[in-house]
Amino acid sequence: MKRIAFLTAPGESANDNRERLPAAFEAAGWRVAVLFHETLALTADGVAARDAGGRAAPLAPFDLVWILGLGARETFLDRMQLLKTLDQARFVNTADALVYLHGKFDLAEFGPETHASADVDTLMEIVARGGRWVAKPTAGSFGRDVFLVETGDVHCRAVLEHLTGRGAGRFCLLQRYVAEAERNEKRAVVAGGEIIGAYTKKGGNLATGAVVRRTELDAGETALVRRVIARLEVRGARFAGIDLAAPYVLEANVANPGGLSTLEQLTGVDPAPVVVEALVRD
Repeated sequence: MKRIAFLTAPGESANDNRERLPAAFEAAGWRVAVLFHETLALTADGVAARDAGGRAAPLAPFDLVWILGLGARETFLDRMQLLKTLDQARFVNTADALVYLHGKFDLAEFGPETHASADVDTLMEIVARGGRWVAKPTAGSFGRDVFLVETGDVHCRAVLEHLTGRGAGRFCLLQRYVAEAERNEKRAVVAGGEIIGAYTKKGGNLATGAVVRRTELDAGETALVRRVIARLEVRGARFAGIDLAAPYVLEANVANPGGLSTLEQLTGVDPAPVVVEALVRD
């Protein structure tokens, strides 16, 4: 029987991936272990992590390892370096994918005009050039801390100071505002090189009350998503949520993208078994 280990965090989550995906693999006949990020350690048996009962499980024998979420910022790089010592072909999304793709820099060529800096004055100078800008963390998730700023906005400096940690050296991303994203942003959920499904988000992010509806990608959007899939696969990511407002890709989430529960809500069919099939076939 094949085995998969999910690395995740205890407590509440912004989506149900850590319940839905293990259940789908169990239904497909896999043995599933759910282990926790912060228990990751180098032991006499190699790199291992513990489950909710405190039982340690070496990761090397698993057929697949799936990292869901990033865990604590303070330990992130050490944990990724530990995971990098394992066979990366066994990972759904590799350690490199988490390190290099979550920061939103790698796909900037697919998006609208984009800047990033940890210096508030530099960011203010960019905003002063005119137009509207989306300001957000370079490594954020779930639509948190996303702001719209523009020239003359009295709150602009306060927003940028917040995003850069008030001198703590955190990077902030400025992305030229795309009006189409407000009206017709789409999320495509992809796995194993396949497009699992897509939906339209209107009015922001799901966490902030966006309205969603089922959609089909047109030929241009499909071609754009497939170009991004090819880039992600080169970087070691086989599961992602890709946000686009054609002709732009706004970002790709590889850490723990939402969308599976939304697709089920819109279609009445759980897409998780299709994800399992795509990853196993890949």
